[in-house]
Amino acid sequence: MLRSSYDIVIVGTDLPALVFGAMSAKKGYRVLVLGHGGQDNIYEFEGFHFVRRPHILFGFSDSNPIREVFRELALAPEMRNLPRPMVPTASIILPDARIEITHMKGILEEEILREFPGRIDTFREFVRRIGDVEKSLEPVLRDTPMLPPGTIKEYLAFRRYRKGLEGLLSDGNIDALAPLGDDPRLRSFFAGPLTMMSGVSEPWLHPLPFVRLANHMLRSLHYVEWGLDALKNLFLDRIRNNSGDVRPSDSVDMLVVRRGRVREIEIRAREEAIGVGMLVVGTELGPVLDLIPVESAKRRYRARIERIQPSHYMVTVNIGARRAVLPEGMAQTAFVIGNPAKPMEGANLLVVQSDPAMPPSDALDPERTTIAVAGLLPADRFDGKPSTLAAFGREMVSGLRHVLPFMDQHLLATSVSAVGIHPKSGDPIVDRSGLHAVYPSVLPRSLDLATWPIRTSYANMMHLSDGTAGPLGFEGSFVSAFEAFELLKKLVPLKSGV
Repeated sequence: MLRSSYDIVIVGTDLPALVFGAMSAKKGYRVLVLGHGGQDNIYEFEGFHFVRRPHILFGFSDSNPIREVFRELALAPEMRNLPRPMVPTASIILPDARIEITHMKGILEEEILREFPGRIDTFREFVRRIGDVEKSLEPVLRDTPMLPPGTIKEYLAFRRYRKGLEGLLSDGNIDALAPLGDDPRLRSFFAGPLTMMSGVSEPWLHPLPFVRLANHMLRSLHYVEWGLDALKNLFLDRIRNNSGDVRPSDSVDMLVVRRGRVREIEIRAREEAIGVGMLVVGTELGPVLDLIPVESAKRRYRARIERIQPSHYMVTVNIGARRAVLPEGMAQTAFVIGNPAKPMEGANLLVVQSDPAMPPSDALDPERTTIAVAGLLPADRFDGKPSTLAAFGREMVSGLRHVLPFMDQHLLATSVSAVGIHPKSGDPIVDRSGLHAVYPSVLPRSLDLATWPIRTSYANMMHLSDGTAGPLGFEGSFVSAFEAFELLKKLVPLKSGV
């Protein structure tokens, strides 16, 4: 039975989809959000608040797409009060060096002088060059063109931007770190953090997003109380407050497709069907496509989607410990690099965050702390077994011992976020909400800014999972939401003319 109809139905709760949903509801579209199994980033384990992945947030003070989203949604007070710059921004820990990243240029240069003798001029010139290159990217991010282009008008705009960015795109086989020479230690100062901030495994091979991330890092990472969950709830509240509906416990059982359009969705475990103007997939795309009956499915498109495979998965192990485990003066976020000359993957590159659930400071237990340690597990090492994820968790913890030498004597609990427990058998299972996919390359004709297309082969279906944030990482969530919103206005115009 068809019970209701919405202009937009969002399936899943990934950040790009919720940003898009909030903007759409504010403009007058009727929006429904279905949780479809989405999980909060924060979860409880043995009395600790743990995270499914660390919060690496940036761009609140210097990203036009992020500022515009907050402006469009009338969230100026939240923009002023919610995100706070981290001081110091982060630590980079090498086997023989420890550098504090700070937005204060003089102090950062003192760090470089101390840890990289004789390389300060190279560093200064590199920072100057990436600042100049970023200026050429600003018009693209301000205009948010549709990438890859799908119409003649979009293609002409793409050609114009590509011409202006000639020589800076990855089809020229550019190594963005080349100006730093072949010193692996200095290269790792940028390569380590930016790999974790990006959605691609070797971001320096894509100069434009790499430069953007490098400038974000030098300007500051940000702290947000309760992290990603707080931001998601902000956008969910905007959807509710603008006559939208949020049903976090409901999932889709089937997509009814006729003539290449999603007409209805059927809700799991309910005798309910909902009419759809635009369907937005805010979770993994493949499993949602599998909900289309075989006779209505576009098999070639499904096969094309299957070819977009991650090169790595970000896996997080959480540690509950006595607060004495933390070294004095350690930054809240640290990037730990085992060997700068080896690939930035596995336990060779870790992002370590203390108190990563980021509750209000007065709620912190003075005697206990939590530590999230995340690394990039190569996809070819993941066999789909929870035991493999648990083993990688132990590998990461082992790599952390030289940073936290007294960890074992203060350890109280550990949890790999991607390993859950089967509710009936009690056996370990893979919890995919704790796996964050990282991709090996970008899409053709995307100005190096996208790893997944927003458009799909279904006329009224868009894809806005975390994967569409692309190599721009956190900022990319807002860029892809803006692109999708511009496309929505063309495909589903409001009757009121808004």
